Amino acid sequence: MLEKYFSKKLTNFVFCLFIERSKPSFFDDTLYNSITSTPITGTKSLDLDSSSRHLVLNIPSYIQLTEHKENLGNLRCIDVPQYKGFLVNLKGQDSAANFLQDQLSKRNQKNLRSKQKKLESSCKITSSVYFGDIEKDTYSLIFKTFYSLLKDRFDQKKTHNRYLADWDNLQAYVYHKILKKEASLFVLHDNEKPIGITLNFHIGDIVFSHIQAYDVDYAIYNIGDICMVNHITWCIQHNVSIFDLSMGETYYKLKWSNYQYHFYNRLYYNNNAIVDMAWVKITLLKFRLLQYLRDKQILGKYFSLDKLLYKLN
Repeated sequence: MLEKYFSKKLTNFVFCLFIERSKPSFFDDTLYNSITSTPITGTKSLDLDSSSRHLVLNIPSYIQLTEHKENLGNLRCIDVPQYKGFLVNLKGQDSAANFLQDQLSKRNQKNLRSKQKKLESSCKITSSVYFGDIEKDTYSLIFKTFYSLLKDRFDQKKTHNRYLADWDNLQAYVYHKILKKEASLFVLHDNEKPIGITLNFHIGDIVFSHIQAYDVDYAIYNIGDICMVNHITWCIQHNVSIFDLSMGETYYKLKWSNYQYHFYNRLYYNNNAIVDMAWVKITLLKFRLLQYLRDKQILGKYFSLDKLLYKLN
């Protein structure tokens, strides 16, 4: 899957780090989670060409990077801020109950308990976490349902989803990551039927929430909130400090995150190359314009590329 996130002139850092456990060779081998001061080790190095310009997209600001000067050569760099990111910081938390008291209003806590009680009284609810072990047949059935839930939800929203078109490759890739404890599937069941599924990737003391899907027929129960409590409980029990909800401001992320950060893009260029300097100016202008349009809600609220792609398809 690496070729999706890495090319000769562009690297999508967040996906390389969390999904591929890789980092550009421009950075030292050890990265740090600056929130917990925990080193992130065991990453593969992606060899970048230090003789030409390169763009590294979507670097989370809480990941502390140090430049590897020998691999950087004569290239310089400049950063441009982009999206907001959202995460749940569980450092120092000893229980999900205490976190809920700190994070949610009394009204929200009461509503969550009420929804969960109604769900459990109406359905036979169980939950499973697949991390390090899963039968292949069970895995295949979960991923089949996962696809259906995700498609139904995005059809309901009339929005394009990038993962559905490459689902077979994703399914083949994730199975081995689960066995190596580099990924997990959190599944909420009604009897034997999955009604909430989350795919996560794990590195260091961070769990990166990649794809979530819920059965639209259970929307009245706020399945996402119930699944979040399960995640928080599991993370605390397994010494995970960060549950990263990634980019994209939603009511759900604002409700649950207790730490906001920024993604930024880093441009590497040769200061003595006229073509590189022109590329830097044009690229900076483009990213600053895009972020201005997001900040003004022109992109996202009044215009959505994913909604347009859904109509075209």
